Amino acid sequence: MAQHESTPTRGTLLVVDGHSLAFRAFFALPVDNFSTSGGQATNAVWGFASMLSQVIEAEKPDHLAVAFDVKGGTFRNTLLPQYKGTRDAAPEELLTQLPLIQQMLEALGVTYIEKPGYEGDDVIGTLATMGDKAGYHTLVLSGDRDAFQLIDDNVTVLYPGHHFKDLKHMTAQAVLDKYKVTPRQYPDLAALRGETADNIPGVPGVGDGFAAKWINQYGSLDGIVEHAEEIGGKKGEALRANIDQVLLNRKVNALVRDVDLGVTVDELTFGRPDIAKLDALFAKLEFGARTKSRVLKTFNAGVDTRPASTDTAEDADAGESSGLDVPEATAVTDADGLRSWAREHLPRTVGEGEPGWVLHASGDARPGRAALRSVVLLAGHAAAIVEAVDLASEDLADALRETIASHASTMTVHGYKEHLHLFAAAGIDLPRPAFDTKLAGYLIKPDFHADTLEQAASQFLDIHLEEEQEATQGLLDFDEATSGTSGDDDERTDRVVLRHAAIVAALARKLTPQLAERRQTTLFDDIELPVSRVLYGLEAEGAKVDGARLDALRAGFAADAEQAQRIAWENAGSQVNLQSPKQLAKVLFEDMGLKPTKRTKSGSYTTNADALQTLYVRNIDDERASGFLGALLRHRETNKLKQIVATLIDAVNPADGRIHTTFEQTVAATGRLSSVDPNLQNIPNRNAAGREIRSAFVPGEGYESLMSCDYSQVELRIMAHLSGDEALIEAFRSGADFHRYVASLVYQLPVDQISADQRSHVKAMSYGLAYGLSTYGLSQQLKIRPSEAEGLKEKYFATFGKVHDFLESCVAEARRKGYTETMFGRRRYFPGLASTSRAVRDAAERAALNAPIQGTAADIMKIAMIRADAALRDAGLGSRIILQIHDELVVEIAPGEAEQVTALVRDAMEHAVELDVPLDVSTGIGADWQLAAH
Repeated sequence: MAQHESTPTRGTLLVVDGHSLAFRAFFALPVDNFSTSGGQATNAVWGFASMLSQVIEAEKPDHLAVAFDVKGGTFRNTLLPQYKGTRDAAPEELLTQLPLIQQMLEALGVTYIEKPGYEGDDVIGTLATMGDKAGYHTLVLSGDRDAFQLIDDNVTVLYPGHHFKDLKHMTAQAVLDKYKVTPRQYPDLAALRGETADNIPGVPGVGDGFAAKWINQYGSLDGIVEHAEEIGGKKGEALRANIDQVLLNRKVNALVRDVDLGVTVDELTFGRPDIAKLDALFAKLEFGARTKSRVLKTFNAGVDTRPASTDTAEDADAGESSGLDVPEATAVTDADGLRSWAREHLPRTVGEGEPGWVLHASGDARPGRAALRSVVLLAGHAAAIVEAVDLASEDLADALRETIASHASTMTVHGYKEHLHLFAAAGIDLPRPAFDTKLAGYLIKPDFHADTLEQAASQFLDIHLEEEQEATQGLLDFDEATSGTSGDDDERTDRVVLRHAAIVAALARKLTPQLAERRQTTLFDDIELPVSRVLYGLEAEGAKVDGARLDALRAGFAADAEQAQRIAWENAGSQVNLQSPKQLAKVLFEDMGLKPTKRTKSGSYTTNADALQTLYVRNIDDERASGFLGALLRHRETNKLKQIVATLIDAVNPADGRIHTTFEQTVAATGRLSSVDPNLQNIPNRNAAGREIRSAFVPGEGYESLMSCDYSQVELRIMAHLSGDEALIEAFRSGADFHRYVASLVYQLPVDQISADQRSHVKAMSYGLAYGLSTYGLSQQLKIRPSEAEGLKEKYFATFGKVHDFLESCVAEARRKGYTETMFGRRRYFPGLASTSRAVRDAAERAALNAPIQGTAADIMKIAMIRADAALRDAGLGSRIILQIHDELVVEIAPGEAEQVTALVRDAMEHAVELDVPLDVSTGIGADWQLAAH
């Protein structure tokens, strides 16, 4: 390339690798969160626009072109038939978006170029050469290292790092620093090394380091070939054996730089969008007004083309033009000041469906260690901020308590449960708010989970803000250095809290009418908001554990794991790493010669738990193999149990010896609750060793026992009720062993002739249908052929025809309406049903089958919790619910209350809802959780 070291450039040309950017955008953003109501994926389009906008805003190019590959082979496939042959096919959801990206570029006035017979890389190489010759500084945006050969004084490659915004400016010096060769020599290095991603084999054992050493010693690939006989050792032998391949590689990786593109650099302008085309495309893609506004601003050379009606207030403190109105706040330090501000700004009533004022707290909301930092009250364009340190004044604390209580009926929060913890830490009991944007967002879009308020703003408001991690944690602001922080730190944190309050206000304006429109208001008012209060109580109280018992369990599991490891090593004949799939595969399939089960995507043989179990059964008569596999399975199981116990030990609060888990209310799309820090739902209950962990959970001081209350077969009872299948309903009403009774109907045999296998097969089928299990999944679970599983399914549906009709109707309704509903109106949306990908459609169908059943079970458990908690409180009892795990409640029993509590909780659970079949609840009381099992 020509050198222009001393010649001023005419401007900047940005050349973009379109396929590279589209792939990066697709895999950076989840399809589930970026799909239209009709199932069209849009994540690559949205990400492409956003990423390209970032680069344009940072680099401010004068000219722009985007290069794309074209279907069909190129001369490289003629030279090297296997070229790129090992690459996985692009996901269908991405392929359908490439034409949409090109339509977007056309609407934005951006030239995109594709040339049959050539790769996009050749188009890029030609454009870069054209720009260089025309006197432009050229930037090549590409994730393909082949572009490094284009670099000279006037050509720089923008190479994405782990995060796209961390673009590396690859200059000639940067290439030399990293690879020890010049850009001109880089293709020689690549030819020697090979390129796995493109299925180009290099010299075996030769990587970048050795390739660079040879290039620097002999000047070029031609020099290396000329002196090949002089290079000694195994690498020299490998080079001589592969010289023809290396020379072919060099022909393949050389970019064509003189393709006739039919365009000049001066024609590659941008900044004249076709607004009508862009409006039509973005409406089709269901992109919001702010996305359009942001994109137009970038591609229209900085001219803001937003309509006058758009909210364009800027968050000046954060330095962002986001459409978010962040007011200045009044610092309140005394009771009179707070009361005066509240009288002036806080509404006592609002119109139906209108959002009220926002209460937003910052601090550490973790159960058992909550700490309040500050409180923002936001009403319209007015805000007041109260620092926690000032709440040491009882007068101010009383004023805040009174203000919140008297205006609670118009109050909005984001995360009622978290706010209960924060205010309790300051001695304030937070009354029930009118609205919770976190819960509302979950009901409106259950498959989306926002870890931060910025993510919620991006999803629901089309407002895209950088997160200030140093001042935020989770959904609530938390600065660990709350004492001794500088004034600048305090000011920055206050800005973040104010911005978060403004996001909550904007979310309330957006989500309030949507909640009503989607008929989720009753679910919100009667189930989600009340159960938040109950969950707060469970988290705040926590569960007492016996620390010595946990320590003993961990030591026991560790000893068992070590013993299993020794036995495995003895049978393997070496100290193989039992955690290494590669080493395990060598022992099993090479040393022992066992027949593998199946391969992973990378081509290696799988050594997952199912494969190992299958191998163990297959080779039970091989003493060495079964000894190794049995010990390996035992090691994995006990190691897992040891890790579970370790997380419990780490989670014990030293102040009270209790575990304060966090119940996640807005994560599972079905409506189910989950727990984190620690996850109590992964404590096994199906094997004796796992159940031992439950023995460490004991009653705390002032309590005498624990009670376990568990729904029996709740999903199957719901399936019977929703389907209205008389035979299945009768199976529940018969009083006989349910699964044996159902098996007798399916196999048309008397109950007393049903074998254990027949019962277990039908049980798996019943639960499999309730959980949306596929025929293949059932066959894997039962270790039978798919044809046998299909035959069992046909027999089942022949017996319970209305179950079949109900499940079919779930999918049909989801296709027609776009969502499923539980008995209580909880919706789950399935855009994947309209996806162009069969795998995505199949997964959506299975989820649509199980969503009404699983969601109804979740609703029933939440109603039961609300009823049981209220019953215990109304009766003035000291006993309390401390855990909710799967379909089970765990209650801490106060002395002398066991009988009354059993009756109250059982009644609350069994009558949470009236079904065509009775809800059955099993209860048990014991000195620990395991002994309370029933």
